[in-house]
Amino acid sequence: MIEPKTILISGATGLVGQPLCEALQARGHTVRQLSRGANGDFKWDVSAGQLDPASMQDVDVVIHLAGESVAQRWTAAAKARILLSRVDGTKLLVDAILQQAKRPAFIAASGISYYGIIRPDSLEESAASGDGFLAEVTRQWEGAAQPLSDAGVRVAFLRTGIVLSRQGGALAKMLLPFKLGLGGRIGSGQQLMSWISLPDLVAAYVFAVENKAVDGPINAVAPSPVSNQEFTKTLGCVVGRPTIFPLPRAIVKALFGEMGKETVLSDLGVLPKRLTQLGFEWQTPSLAATLRQTIYQD
Repeated sequence: MIEPKTILISGATGLVGQPLCEALQARGHTVRQLSRGANGDFKWDVSAGQLDPASMQDVDVVIHLAGESVAQRWTAAAKARILLSRVDGTKLLVDAILQQAKRPAFIAASGISYYGIIRPDSLEESAASGDGFLAEVTRQWEGAAQPLSDAGVRVAFLRTGIVLSRQGGALAKMLLPFKLGLGGRIGSGQQLMSWISLPDLVAAYVFAVENKAVDGPINAVAPSPVSNQEFTKTLGCVVGRPTIFPLPRAIVKALFGEMGKETVLSDLGVLPKRLTQLGFEWQTPSLAATLRQTIYQD
């Protein structure tokens, strides 16, 4: 029997937030949306340090998904927005939680970029943080919630890999060129891609809400990372097109700069040790099945 919970979510209208709200409500939970605009149930303004205090009343779990997109040219201003939207947003929520007599659990998005850009080893949650701008962002992001852990509040960060969805993210951008027969490996193609389907990521958040044993860093990825070459070949097979147009590393750097180096060309083989230990079950653990379901299923 699932105990119904009241859950406050930031970023509720995003790629992950929207289906997550639907999944939680389908399981009997009450969802409150925290929004910068008028569409949410409660308003907040991270830059102004403002949060409607009523939003926290009788809340059991806070899920923090909001943050500036990293998929843009990394100017100095963009990097500041990427960092501050995550760190300051987390601090604002943490301060509000600490003021509650009954403190809700805190579950937040994070990224496998915590581990750096290129790592030759298989990466479990205990692996040290790596180098790069996004690694620094995730360190500060997760560190901003340390006061909650110190106060005995359950805190979980879902370090998320490449999310496969038609609605957004990397796959949505790749589909058209691949369907036109213009797809190909990126760089050498040997770099590892740690991925997860959108339904499995949503399920991982639901799992974290409903299981108090889920705490600390959690690698939200499928069990089997693949090389970019294998990903390219599999996607080409699924859409029935050749993949003979490689994208050289130099072109990626020229087009996307530092962002391309840290995202498109990153080489991280991340394993979901904690989710596996806790008994989480993936709906689509294989890449081919995930791509077929994602691209062709309504």
